Amino acid sequence: MARPIKKGLSYFPLDVGVFKDKRITKIERKFGVYGSSIFLRILTMVYEHGYYLEMTEEDLITELIYQIGVSKISYQRVRNVILMCCELGILDEPLFRQGVITSDGIQKQFIRVAKRRKEVDISKYWLLDSATMEDLGVLLSMEKNEEKGVNVNNNSVNVDINKQSKSKRKRDKLIKEDKSIYGFPKMHFLTKLLIQRKYIEEIDADIMKYNDLFESAIDEYSYENVLSGVNYIISYARHPDPPIEDKFNFMKVSLITNLDRFRSLENRRGETFEDWFKNIFLQVD
Repeated sequence: MARPIKKGLSYFPLDVGVFKDKRITKIERKFGVYGSSIFLRILTMVYEHGYYLEMTEEDLITELIYQIGVSKISYQRVRNVILMCCELGILDEPLFRQGVITSDGIQKQFIRVAKRRKEVDISKYWLLDSATMEDLGVLLSMEKNEEKGVNVNNNSVNVDINKQSKSKRKRDKLIKEDKSIYGFPKMHFLTKLLIQRKYIEEIDADIMKYNDLFESAIDEYSYENVLSGVNYIISYARHPDPPIEDKFNFMKVSLITNLDRFRSLENRRGETFEDWFKNIFLQVD
């Protein structure tokens, strides 16, 4: 029987400048030392399981209150710290809303520690692209599997790069130089959400268009409303009637048209955009 792949970490390095990080400073200014304590406790909970932790918001808050002491901190205060971590990008907000606790930073630190292992399972909720992994000293061979999503060397990656031959190192260097010109585009976090929820493929030709769409929409209509609209459109697109031929155009027209209409009505209605969108969702002709 094959030995099971170790998922969690026994330790993780903590940068000595962590409390000088502007994001941590903002959290401490608002919530005091409880803010940074909650952040560090979340890190230990995640790394104990690997690079992500599947846990609902309510269960996470309950566990943190249990660790800190119910007499010392309130449910709402813990929740506000977590939400601020999402807002500042310390936690990945789209995944957090799905009950998954992780982030780009958590995954970078995880791979730095775990890359000496013979196998590292990164088959779920992985946020780092190949270019980022190469910067961390890891090369990935990615293949698409329709049933299981993205597989990395059959859900594992060999990262003992010190044993590479000179010829392999030279080849890898050439690959990296080539990708600096023809590399993977950086993705907006909502574009990543489209891929995770299987609305589009990772190699979709319109990725840059989605990036621009979401960035401008958030500036114009607010993050909460745009996220609600995108989530509902993705849900609708699972069983569309009629079928969607141009997914980017469908996303753009559906999202912006409804955001505009809601904004013209929001002063006269008490409902949220999410509730309104579910009732008045406009299909694209």
